[in-house]
Amino acid sequence: MKKDEEEIKKAIDSMKEKRRVPAINMLFKKKEKSKKEPLISEAADAWKIETPEVMPRTFEKIDHVQEIEERIHKARMCLMDFKFDDAKRIYMEIMRLYSSISQKDRYKVYQDIKDLYYERKSAEKFTKAQY
Repeated sequence: MKKDEEEIKKAIDSMKEKRRVPAINMLFKKKEKSKKEPLISEAADAWKIETPEVMPRTFEKIDHVQEIEERIHKARMCLMDFKFDDAKRIYMEIMRLYSSISQKDRYKVYQDIKDLYYERKSAEKFTKAQY
């Protein structure tokens, strides 16, 4: 009975020791050189680049809300330059993006898109009324 208790305590203690090592340390732990590898001169070793075991991210996740806001700004600049066809084309791109985003993101840009629509329509009416 006593041997069983000691065995259980040892198992619990060994599990506690394993938990203390953070997972980050395990990911970025330095690799030990095996004895089979040939020795490399120090000059060549200085040029050697260590690669991490986890691949770094090479791109950022696309933020569609920010992209829509940038295009709204671009469309407004086109309206100010009286480039109504370009503004309409950009507005159509915005609506294509708007239909592909989540409902939560739609709430963020709805009012801006609505304002752009009325700005575009009033600018087009104003120029048609002048001619």
